[in-house]
Amino acid sequence: MFSYTYDGKKGIDIVETPNWRLVIRRLGAEVIGLRSLKHAIGLIWRDGLTDDPEKFWKSHATLLFPIVGGLHNHRSKTTQGDEVSFPGLHGFVRKRELELGYVGEVDGGFKLSYQLKSDDATKAMYSWDFVYSVEYFLDSNGLSTRITVQNTGNRIMPFQVGWHPGFALPFKSGTKADCKLKLPAQPITFLENDDDCKLTGGSFLVNGTVDFPFTERGLDRTYMIDLSNVEPSKRKVSLLDHDEQYGVVVSFADFPHLGIWSDAGAPFICIEPWQGMDDRVIQEPFDQKFGIVHLPPGAIDSRTASIQMITPTNSV
Repeated sequence: MFSYTYDGKKGIDIVETPNWRLVIRRLGAEVIGLRSLKHAIGLIWRDGLTDDPEKFWKSHATLLFPIVGGLHNHRSKTTQGDEVSFPGLHGFVRKRELELGYVGEVDGGFKLSYQLKSDDATKAMYSWDFVYSVEYFLDSNGLSTRITVQNTGNRIMPFQVGWHPGFALPFKSGTKADCKLKLPAQPITFLENDDDCKLTGGSFLVNGTVDFPFTERGLDRTYMIDLSNVEPSKRKVSLLDHDEQYGVVVSFADFPHLGIWSDAGAPFICIEPWQGMDDRVIQEPFDQKFGIVHLPPGAIDSRTASIQMITPTNSV
């Protein structure tokens, strides 16, 4: 039912079933392909490609740790004086090759797990001891992801975490512009940000939005949303073609925050479950960032999200 291969030249793990083809690059443990074989649709942006595109976003479904977004001048400091610095956005997991752990069939699906432990390179940027792991589980319903962070040190560890999957649009017909983005149909808090995605401190309520009227300008700036007051089971976002025949639903009960982003004019939209967000316009201490987690020594934080395909026989 399941077949697994490893392409050492490209550094990718490939799982195939009668319905799905999943491709994961060990660099960043990043999903770079999720294709419905039954419907001949590659859900993820640049489905399975390992070379950089000529333009637009170079990634596919980035894992974010130990920050979400960016810091002022790529650095910050805690209230205790601990310095942190990262060469770019979203931390360092995306730049590291993770160690493959479990590979095989389990509970009617197929699981792959990857792990990164703190080392001299991570401590030069972020001085805490940790084990970061991610599990991908593929079954007939789609793909689920579990991200786990363990504090292996002897002091409280501040961190943020997230997932950044981009979806190729349109899925089957129409254009990106006429695709439909459906948010939970209840009051949702949008956080205002500047052109550099830094939080301004302002917010506004979108009341009962179902079809969200996104714009290229808005996507390029990033829609930053706080769903902490939304019941976890209702933290779901759907992205569909104009006729609502094909699309995806991203569920993220364990993540209270969300980013929705795209390069302006690019044929994709990212739906990004987050715990935490970028710096504020006036930088706060690192351990007081919006949505920061304070993980005690020895403690474990685990969060799940999933992608399910929408088809004419499996509508939302």
